[in-house]
Amino acid sequence: MAGGAYIIIALFFGLAGGVVGRLKGSSFLIWFLISGLIPVVGLLVALVYRMERDEPQRACPRCGKVVPLADALCTCCGQELEWVEADERLAIGR
Repeated sequence: MAGGAYIIIALFFGLAGGVVGRLKGSSFLIWFLISGLIPVVGLLVALVYRMERDEPQRACPRCGKVVPLADALCTCCGQELEWVEADERLAIGR
Protein backbone atom coordinates (compact mmCIF):
# COMPACT_ATOMS: atom_id res chain seq x y z
CA MET A 1 0.00 0.00 0.00
CA ALA A 2 2.86 2.41 0.75
CA GLY A 3 4.34 1.84 -2.72
CA GLY A 4 1.11 2.98 -4.37
CA ALA A 5 1.06 6.17 -2.30
CA TYR A 6 4.65 6.94 -3.31
CA ILE A 7 3.79 6.48 -6.99
CA ILE A 8 0.83 8.87 -6.72
CA ILE A 9 2.93 11.47 -4.87
CA ALA A 10 5.76 11.12 -7.41
CA LEU A 11 3.27 11.50 -10.29
CA PHE A 12 1.83 14.73 -8.89
CA PHE A 13 5.27 16.17 -8.10
CA GLY A 14 6.37 15.18 -11.61
CA LEU A 15 3.41 16.95 -13.18
CA ALA A 16 4.01 20.06 -11.07
CA GLY A 17 7.72 20.11 -11.92
CA GLY A 18 7.00 19.57 -15.60
CA VAL A 19 4.53 22.44 -15.72
CA VAL A 20 6.91 24.78 -13.88
CA GLY A 21 9.78 23.80 -16.18
CA ARG A 22 7.63 24.35 -19.28
CA LEU A 23 6.48 27.77 -18.04
CA LYS A 24 10.14 28.74 -17.66
CA GLY A 25 10.84 27.76 -21.27
CA SER A 26 12.44 24.37 -20.69
CA SER A 27 11.39 20.80 -21.49
CA PHE A 28 8.27 19.44 -19.77
CA LEU A 29 9.51 15.85 -20.05
CA ILE A 30 12.91 16.50 -18.46
CA TRP A 31 11.41 18.36 -15.49
CA PHE A 32 8.64 15.75 -15.17
CA LEU A 33 11.27 13.01 -14.85
CA ILE A 34 13.48 14.98 -12.44
CA SER A 35 10.56 16.00 -10.22
CA GLY A 36 9.01 12.54 -10.36
CA LEU A 37 12.20 10.67 -9.46
CA ILE A 38 13.17 13.06 -6.67
CA PRO A 39 9.77 14.47 -5.66
CA VAL A 40 10.35 17.39 -3.28
CA VAL A 41 13.88 18.33 -4.34
CA GLY A 42 13.08 18.10 -8.06
CA LEU A 43 10.16 20.52 -7.76
CA LEU A 44 12.22 22.96 -5.70
CA VAL A 45 15.01 22.89 -8.30
CA ALA A 46 12.46 23.52 -11.07
CA LEU A 47 11.16 26.52 -9.14
CA VAL A 48 14.59 28.14 -8.73
CA TYR A 49 15.79 27.23 -12.26
CA ARG A 50 16.49 30.25 -14.45
CA MET A 51 13.95 31.55 -16.92
CA GLU A 52 14.95 31.06 -20.56
CA ARG A 53 13.22 34.32 -21.47
CA ASP A 54 15.53 36.34 -19.18
CA GLU A 55 18.61 35.59 -21.29
CA PRO A 56 19.81 38.34 -23.65
CA GLN A 57 18.88 37.71 -27.27
CA ARG A 58 19.62 39.08 -30.73
CA ALA A 59 18.15 38.79 -34.20
CA CYS A 60 19.82 36.82 -36.99
CA PRO A 61 21.03 39.19 -39.73
CA ARG A 62 19.91 36.79 -42.51
CA CYS A 63 16.46 35.52 -41.47
CA GLY A 64 15.60 37.73 -38.47
CA LYS A 65 14.93 34.86 -36.03
CA VAL A 66 15.60 35.87 -32.43
CA VAL A 67 18.25 33.60 -30.87
CA PRO A 68 20.12 33.65 -27.54
CA LEU A 69 23.13 35.94 -27.51
CA ALA A 70 25.54 33.05 -26.82
CA ASP A 71 24.52 31.05 -29.93
CA ALA A 72 27.20 30.82 -32.62
CA LEU A 73 24.78 29.67 -35.36
CA CYS A 74 21.20 30.61 -36.18
CA THR A 75 18.97 27.62 -35.48
CA CYS A 76 16.67 28.56 -38.37
CA CYS A 77 18.94 29.28 -41.36
CA GLY A 78 22.41 28.17 -40.18
CA GLN A 79 23.96 31.64 -40.51
CA GLU A 80 27.21 31.95 -38.55
CA LEU A 81 26.73 34.74 -36.01
CA GLU A 82 29.44 37.19 -35.01
CA TRP A 83 30.87 37.01 -31.49
CA VAL A 84 29.64 39.85 -29.31
CA GLU A 85 32.23 41.50 -27.05
CA ALA A 86 31.56 42.08 -23.34
CA ASP A 87 30.80 45.81 -23.78
CA GLU A 88 28.31 45.10 -26.57
CA ARG A 89 26.58 42.35 -24.51
CA LEU A 90 25.58 44.87 -21.89
CA ALA A 91 24.08 47.18 -24.51
CA ILE A 92 22.22 44.38 -26.36
CA GLY A 93 21.01 42.56 -23.25
CA ARG A 94 19.19 45.54 -21.78
